[in-house]
Amino acid sequence: MTAPTPSPRPARWRDIPRAAWILSRAFTNESRVSRRIHSRRLAQLHALAVTPFYLLIAIYSTVPGYLYLDPSRTGMAVAAPRRSFRSLAGGVAAIAFLVTVGVPLNLAARLEPGYVLELGAGVVATLSVALLLDAMIGRRHSRRDRKRLRQLRRKIPAGERWDLMMLAQLPDTEPAAARLARTLLRTIIPPGVVVTAVAHSAELHTKYMRHGFTPARGRQLFYIVPTRDPAP
Repeated sequence: MTAPTPSPRPARWRDIPRAAWILSRAFTNESRVSRRIHSRRLAQLHALAVTPFYLLIAIYSTVPGYLYLDPSRTGMAVAAPRRSFRSLAGGVAAIAFLVTVGVPLNLAARLEPGYVLELGAGVVATLSVALLLDAMIGRRHSRRDRKRLRQLRRKIPAGERWDLMMLAQLPDTEPAAARLARTLLRTIIPPGVVVTAVAHSAELHTKYMRHGFTPARGRQLFYIVPTRDPAP
């Protein structure tokens, strides 16, 4: 008889910078800009430009205990119940971080003679937002794939919902994020729950389907967690 799979441990505060970097590298690696970058150093600078935004996501997901890192610290995933009150704690923490960083920057801008700091900050923010949008769009399915998936799509069933999201993996590393997601489905997420996910790219959509997820509307997929065998 095989031993039960140990449950993953939620990420801690000290894991937030690592999670933000994994998200930045993973999502920018699939972007249009990244496909034109052939230098690893430039790819890292590209990811660094959007890291502050993903840092907020990491804070929002870590404080309620929904973010998980794999043991190798190269992959991560977020598993969260839909409309949970614990998510409010993450929102408060993200707002507190923005205030903590924003107030000193605002004071520095007021003390700086002229508008050099404000202009520089505006240019950097605009560039970062543009790169973030490019990273979030991801790769779409081809016309042939969309036609094939249209016949497989199903309506997401009613029931208790959990979201499996922010599945991210550092480029050129082992697929630890996929193993972590499977472990979350077997241990953390309760049986009978309807798990929804949104695939960032066509490749990730195919991987979700390979692991038992059913295509729904757009890039959405769902999976109903089966009943687990009772512990001996």
